[in-house]
Amino acid sequence: MKKWILMLCLISAGAAHAENWQSLGGSDQAELSIDVDSIKETKGIREAWAIWNFKEARPNNESGFPTLKSYKDMHQYNCKDQTLKLTKEIIYAENDGKGDSRDHTDALKNMQFVKPKALSVAEAMVQAVCDYKIPEAKK
Repeated sequence: MKKWILMLCLISAGAAHAENWQSLGGSDQAELSIDVDSIKETKGIREAWAIWNFKEARPNNESGFPTLKSYKDMHQYNCKDQTLKLTKEIIYAENDGKGDSRDHTDALKNMQFVKPKALSVAEAMVQAVCDYKIPEAKK
């Protein structure tokens, strides 16, 4: 039995990728980073995880989870059109995606690709992900 548990643990550990967060910038209230190791491309559409960390807890509309200090989200990026859409979102009680969490992905089912406003955070995200050179083994 111990052998099976060890094997399952090793298989699970191998399935997860190491996060490599690169800061895109921030303010005295929050910082945004992209996990460059999560950037991958399929049929011309890239996707990547981002994380927002907040200095102070932010209010949340969920009564059982009243505040959050970070959230991770995944966007898809159409680099040819310079558009993006939100596909996954998980909120966390603590910074760096730690502590109690809630997955809000179900609320994003009908999201569409949109062109970000000039000089916006979303535009910076599109530029960072689309300009990133994906190592050959990751494609």
